[in-house]
Amino acid sequence: VMASHVVKPDTRNCKRPRELEPQMPHSPHLSSLGKSDSSFSEHSGLFYKDESLEKGLNDTSNEINLLLSTYAKILSERAAVDASYIDAIDGLFKEANTIENFLIQKREFLRQRFTVIANTLHR
Repeated sequence: VMASHVVKPDTRNCKRPRELEPQMPHSPHLSSLGKSDSSFSEHSGLFYKDESLEKGLNDTSNEINLLLSTYAKILSERAAVDASYIDAIDGLFKEANTIENFLIQKREFLRQRFTVIANTLHR
């Protein structure tokens, strides 16, 4: 229901400018001729504003690039620290694995020794 209300004003708005066009053919030309001098000064003002806007955008872009490079440097330093932690943890795991293997061998050796001692005591 709401869509039909939206469509009807659009078709009316499209018809109105077509009806009004033949009635005022010269008014746009007259208004543009009357504003020719002021439009030139407006364009020069806009040019100055564009220059200052471009300078502001360049400054902002430089600041953003500086922030991004600083952020990237911090991230790379953090990644290096994380990598060193990973290397340290990896070394600890290898050392723990070596100790575990040594303790397993020691336990097996002691089991064999106790078996020999138990056999000699039973005789």
